[in-house]
Amino acid sequence: MNEKIQFKKQRDIGEIITDTFKFIREEWKPLGTLILKITGPALFVLVVAASIYTQTAMGSFGTFDIFNTNQSFSMSTVISVLVMLLAMVAYFSLLYGTVLHYIKSYVNNNGKVIPAEVNDGVRSEFWSLIGLGFLIGIIAGIGFMLCVIPGIYAGVALGTAYAIHVFQNRAVDDTISYSFKFIKNEWWITFATYIVIYIIFYIVNVIFQLPLIIYTMANTFASIDTISANPVDMFDWLYTALNAISLIAQYLLQSILVIATAFVYFNLNEKKNFTGTIETIDTLGTTPQENA
Repeated sequence: MNEKIQFKKQRDIGEIITDTFKFIREEWKPLGTLILKITGPALFVLVVAASIYTQTAMGSFGTFDIFNTNQSFSMSTVISVLVMLLAMVAYFSLLYGTVLHYIKSYVNNNGKVIPAEVNDGVRSEFWSLIGLGFLIGIIAGIGFMLCVIPGIYAGVALGTAYAIHVFQNRAVDDTISYSFKFIKNEWWITFATYIVIYIIFYIVNVIFQLPLIIYTMANTFASIDTISANPVDMFDWLYTALNAISLIAQYLLQSILVIATAFVYFNLNEKKNFTGTIETIDTLGTTPQENA
């Protein structure tokens, strides 16, 4: 039997990374099953829309003439972009909801996860998670447009917003305002933690992209004359299949970032509120029968 991971404790960057992958190693099967079950429909639509967009957009670029002002993207390109954006919002809302409610059930039930709790939690907070996602995107986007630094600051501050919303049951507007208070005096260490996490995520993601990268390079060199005449020729059925597989892997691997964000949240929460320490102290005077 695997030892329960204690979420409510302070961790340095190394411990956050180590425990993130330890949690994945121990819980990947039940967590992965729930992720596929809950996010599956949105993921399917997202991958199909992204694949169609790649085909139609490259088709448009392949026949684009800079001297012809009447050329424009086809209607299928526009529709695929809209569907892709909507599916992306739905998918990430479901992904964050699934992973964070899984961890919430894990913590509340002493290392055991009740799937019904996860399903009910995601279902009840689906629209609030979507609204939170839109607000985070708008605030960070405005920050980047005004100046890169405000955008980075807002992005880091709002990195734990989903966790605050799920674990503290705060309303969307309260979650946004509290996120900036929550990160106070801990911004730099949190920023450094996210940098390390994203570097590791990027490396893992590239590994899963290797088949597509190798095939694309080989196909390009083998058909360089044909492709130079018509770039769309390189997007054959095998490229489409490998691209779809790589997209699925990329979107599922985002769960690594969500889990790491949960550990960042509990680390900051422990530093500020000592929740885990207080709970440990409260259990010291109880008998084994009371703890059972």
